[in-house]
Amino acid sequence: MKKFLLKISIFAIYALMLQVVLPFVVDPFNVFHAEKIRPTGVEPNRHYIKMKYILNNPDKFNGFLFGSSRVGAIHVEKIRNEKIYNMTYSVGLIPEHLGNLKTFLKNKIRPSKIYIGIDNVSCTTPSEIHIIEPMRCPYEYLCNYNYFLSLYLNPIDAARSLYYLLSKQGNWNFDVFYNYGWQYEYGRKSNYNWEDVKPPVVQNIPVRILEEALNALSEFVEICKKNDIELIIFTNPMHNITYMASVEENYFEFLEGVAKITDFYNFSSLNDVTLDNNNYFETSHYKAEVGDMIINVICNGQKYNGLYEQGFGVKVTSENVNEFINMLKKQADDFKNTH
Repeated sequence: MKKFLLKISIFAIYALMLQVVLPFVVDPFNVFHAEKIRPTGVEPNRHYIKMKYILNNPDKFNGFLFGSSRVGAIHVEKIRNEKIYNMTYSVGLIPEHLGNLKTFLKNKIRPSKIYIGIDNVSCTTPSEIHIIEPMRCPYEYLCNYNYFLSLYLNPIDAARSLYYLLSKQGNWNFDVFYNYGWQYEYGRKSNYNWEDVKPPVVQNIPVRILEEALNALSEFVEICKKNDIELIIFTNPMHNITYMASVEENYFEFLEGVAKITDFYNFSSLNDVTLDNNNYFETSHYKAEVGDMIINVICNGQKYNGLYEQGFGVKVTSENVNEFINMLKKQADDFKNTH
């Protein structure tokens, strides 16, 4: 009997170590080490980590930039006279930004200004798929501690990251992550093979996803008005290949819907920025130098002659949206006829 109990105890300890201790210590997604993230070979859950960081430092910033990883190219420290934090996280969606804003206000964090970068991802990705993804699960779902543990106490994920962690193959720039939040340095080179690039597969996107995004944006706008928060919306300058695939989905309908809700600055069109591969790491993410151009337009009132006429930096309103969309449609038709 004693031998049996001993075996059971050893097995229980082994199971505890494997199921609980190993995932906690290795922490592939850095959720247990949110105040001091480190490289583990997988992308951390930036959404959860950044929300936790802001909630623990409520007075550090007076504004936020929301968006997907694409706004990770925007160096918010370049925005004069403001202390903005870049909340960029993987496949960030408008309904998730709305949840974050509600969480901030609930915890008495009321920013004076908010920027949101939107694009095709905003209107083609259903938010519910992130709930079961450890890298993207929103902070608001992870407030449920039981669910939090069920998602992150995963020995398989931990085992995959253990070697990378022990080999010390990389490091994080803590000052950048916690002081500014952006991802991409200036001068970073692309290793992408542009000769082999293929257009993304055009999907039949359900209308409900578009409606979900627009409804969330409408509520976001109303909350900002009610709380005297200045809101600036802009479209990310999508690479022309990604942009043209989006045109075949419902991107123009999305822009029309956004304009009915609020004004926004447009940067996605077929222009000299989006047609130049040198401005991108691949067909999804633009470089920090392009991010500076966005800041110059929306914060400093700069107008890039030539680019402006191509749709880069145009302020779109409910009054001019139809004319503007018609210009984009003609632009896309001409591009298809010549390529």
